[in-house]
Amino acid sequence: MGRTRLVTGLVAFILTFALGGAASLLLVSQFKTTVEETARRDVSVIGGSLARALAQQFEKAARFGIPLKLLPGVESYLAQTLTQTPGITRIVVRGPDGREVRSAIGPTTGTDTVSAPIQVDGLSVGLVEVTTSPTSFSAGIDDTEWRMLGAVAGCALMSGLLAAWLAGGALNRRRQRFVTALERNLDGDLDPGPYSAAIGRSSVARAFHALSMEARRIGAKVTAFQAYAEELLAVDFDGQLRPEVERIRREALPAPVHLPTTTDDTLSPQPKRGA
Repeated sequence: MGRTRLVTGLVAFILTFALGGAASLLLVSQFKTTVEETARRDVSVIGGSLARALAQQFEKAARFGIPLKLLPGVESYLAQTLTQTPGITRIVVRGPDGREVRSAIGPTTGTDTVSAPIQVDGLSVGLVEVTTSPTSFSAGIDDTEWRMLGAVAGCALMSGLLAAWLAGGALNRRRQRFVTALERNLDGDLDPGPYSAAIGRSSVARAFHALSMEARRIGAKVTAFQAYAEELLAVDFDGQLRPEVERIRREALPAPVHLPTTTDDTLSPQPKRGA
């Protein structure tokens, strides 16, 4: 792969990765914010429903005059409920004085706490507190940024390869056509032709077109000058005008030039064909 293709591919890769990465990170950030807010709201609803359901069950026991701290199997029941209910990190049963009576604590730390009173005949005999955390609902999107960046990097790589193959190849072909046109110009083919079909309509192409047109005008003047010199020599029967005419020819006509040819990467000078 030549230098032109390499540069074209790198530019396409960098632009695609930078713009695509920034856009994907912005979209993922907004998506995560929305998911976390929704998960927090949903888990709060679940926690509130669980707290009210537990409070109603403890109210039945309290109606028979059984203290909350003497109820058997409460810890195992709370632990089982904690395990089976998503988004719940802690369940605490408090007595009428606010002290903790029974509890079940999970491995993670919660962020929000909802509570429901335990009431018997309008009197508060305890309180059920449920602590919730939305991380269990939104844990699946924690590595979304890396997955998105990986996808963007893959797309950027593909765009870089396509740009190197298509755009870089087109640039190389036009560059070679341009050098070929210059060589033909030096060989005497001064007709610029439809330059849009050969080397495009860039600023360099327009400059070459103008240069070729000017070369045609100069070539016409050189031809006229040579014809006039030949007419003078045709009537120079004694040969006295020839030295002066040849001197003027040497001074007026440009010296031969050689055009360096190009490769895919660099310009390396080579002699003109037939020189």
